[in-house]
Amino acid sequence: APDAFAGTDSRAVRRRRPHATSTMAFSLTMSSAMIAAPVKVRSAVVSRKAARVSHVVRAADGDAEAAPDAFAGLKPTKASEFKAMSNDDLLAEMTAAKKMLFELRMRQSTRKEYKGHHFGILKTKIAQIRTVKREREVAEGVNKRDSRKIKREERAANLYL
Repeated sequence: APDAFAGTDSRAVRRRRPHATSTMAFSLTMSSAMIAAPVKVRSAVVSRKAARVSHVVRAADGDAEAAPDAFAGLKPTKASEFKAMSNDDLLAEMTAAKKMLFELRMRQSTRKEYKGHHFGILKTKIAQIRTVKREREVAEGVNKRDSRKIKREERAANLYL
């Protein structure tokens, strides 16, 4: 019996077993097209993977999210920017930052466009606001136990804290 693969590169003809989560299933029979041009088949598989990786879901033309992006003007902040604010303004700023962080997580989980460095910017902003609030409590003489009690009461009053 003549060997059908005698003149071909054995690495090009062999195929790897598909991953368990892969949607592409390969048959074990060799077609004449694969024997004639095994490199072409391999490049087609690579291009499918590349197309799948770079796939991005965008909002439709009439979609509500086609409005201007809230994250467009997001810049790193400094704690000194928050020291001039009142406690109510700090609370409102923290609530807004936490809502944005939640929205960013939703974008990530639904595979919509987002920028990863915005997570760090928002988390840093929240930490800076909390630091300013705690500095004010220390200046007023509030101990740690009372501070945590105040924090729990604020969290009970507002869902995003």
